[in-house]
Formats: sequence, C-alpha cells, structure tokens
Amino acid sequence: MKYWRICLIAAICLCIIFVLYIEFGGRYILNNNDKRDITWKIRTSKKIPENFKNFYNTMYLNSLSENSWKLYIKQLISSKINNQDCPCHTTGNKFMPTLDINNKASLDYFLIIRYIEQNYTQEDCLNFNFSNFDFLYNRKGIEQASQSLFNKPVTELQPIEMAEILALYENPLKNNRYRNPEYTKARATYFYNLYLNNLNEK
Repeated sequence: MKYWRICLIAAICLCIIFVLYIEFGGRYILNNNDKRDITWKIRTSKKIPENFKNFYNTMYLNSLSENSWKLYIKQLISSKINNQDCPCHTTGNKFMPTLDINNKASLDYFLIIRYIEQNYTQEDCLNFNFSNFDFLYNRKGIEQASQSLFNKPVTELQPIEMAEILALYENPLKNNRYRNPEYTKARATYFYNLYLNNLNEK
C-alpha cells in the first residue's frame, strides 16, 4: 500500500513538473536575440481595423479571448476545430522556422506558442498575422490585399468582402479569384454564411 502511495505521489509530481515545463519552458529555450525579434515584429505590426477584428472574432467565436490549451482540448473533442481559432497558435508556427533552437521537436512549437501567449494578447497575434501575411501578387498584409481586390481600405469592407480575404488567407493559392474564381466565390460565401450564423447565435 505504501509503495503504491509513493508511486502515485511521484506520478503526480512528474505531471506537475511537465505542465510547468510546458507553461514556462519557452522562456528558457529562446535566446535573447529571438525574444527581441519576436517582440519587435509583434509590437511593430500594424493594428487591424475594428471591423475586421470583430468579423474574425465572430467567424471564430471568442478566438481573441481563448488560448492554445483550449484550442487543443477542442481539437480532441472535435476534428472541425482548426488553428485559426487561436491567432497566437498561428503566430508561433510562423516564428518557429526562424528561431535558433537546436533539434526542434513538436513540443517546442507548443512551448513557443505558450511563451507568446504569456507575453502578448490574441489581438496582438492577429495584428501580426494579417499585417505580415503574403497574399501573393506583391500583396503583403491585409491593407494591400484589400486595395488590390476591392480598391478600398479595410475599414470600408463589407462582410462578404472580408470573407473573401479570409478565404485567401486560408489558402492564397487555392482560394484565389484569379486562379479559381468559382471555388474562391464558393469559399468566401461559406465564410460569410458561417459569419451570419455565428452572429445570430451571439
């Protein structure tokens, strides 16, 4: 009985240590140059307009108030949940290939994502993602994409137009009006209808 009690206590301690490592390990595997690079790129990213931020947060319900722990739990429950539900998850994946980490492992991705979430908000990550995304055809960032596609700033976009930008963000090669106009229109309509459904459920 005493042996099993010791084993149980040891197992609980190991679980606690593992969770603490996941939560705070990112700050130890990142060197100072990488930390400064992450800080500079996120802090200098142009803030996206309120209308698009609200559209995104309605499309992916409460994505700006949750974190990667909740994302992974949701993905365990439902295969329909994707990484866009957590902007910082996308940000971490974008940074990972550029970081000076030896022998990168799958766990390192989550460590970096948690480091970013502890130091920046989901809105900060959303700004970074859409300000630096390559929409192809020399369109870097959502403002250039908006001007190229609709000849107006993001602040003037209608929901169906924001839905097309979101489709392009999802897959700029496949969901592209110049390459696949019918498919792109269908994908934008899907996002628009999902937006309307979620808006009614709020």
